[in-house]
Amino acid sequence: MRIRKHLFLAVVLLVLAAGAQAQTARGTVTIRYTLHRIPGRGSNQIAVWIEDAKGALVRTLFATDFMARRGGFRLRPQVCPEWVAAAGLDRMSPAQVDAVSGATQEPGTISLVWDCRTAGGDPVPPGTYLYKVEGNIRMGQRVLWTGSIRVGTSASDSVAAPQYLPDASAAKAGTILEGVTARFQP
Repeated sequence: MRIRKHLFLAVVLLVLAAGAQAQTARGTVTIRYTLHRIPGRGSNQIAVWIEDAKGALVRTLFATDFMARRGGFRLRPQVCPEWVAAAGLDRMSPAQVDAVSGATQEPGTISLVWDCRTAGGDPVPPGTYLYKVEGNIRMGQRVLWTGSIRVGTSASDSVAAPQYLPDASAAKAGTILEGVTARFQP
């Protein structure tokens, strides 16, 4: 009888452990975009991040060094304000900023990989996530690409849509980003 009880408990623990593992997404999301260089002050600043379905920041994948680490967001508050607000850049520690910032990317096709983990390293649950790529075209003119991607047990693809800010006239200022897509691969 005692062996049956222990065997039953072992099976229950295995089932619970398997269920807990099923509650986390395993795989990667690759975000791709084409980046163009735009000459001029305040241009070429980029931020890429992931939000949950409710719009809460999950993780920043990239932000240009000038904007994030060297205080460009304070000197030019109109540069990537969506990301600055979402990330809470004012409240981030220098180590947190260093972890996401990098040199201005070279023009061409860029691929960034999200490992389906939060900024703290915890795996995220399966579900729909937003990916956002914000680029500053010129002072006060920017583009925000937004797409949603499903992470779970099967591969999925997504194409993001641009929003030119403050209005559509910003599109005439130049093309900094195009062809923003994402692919989840379990």
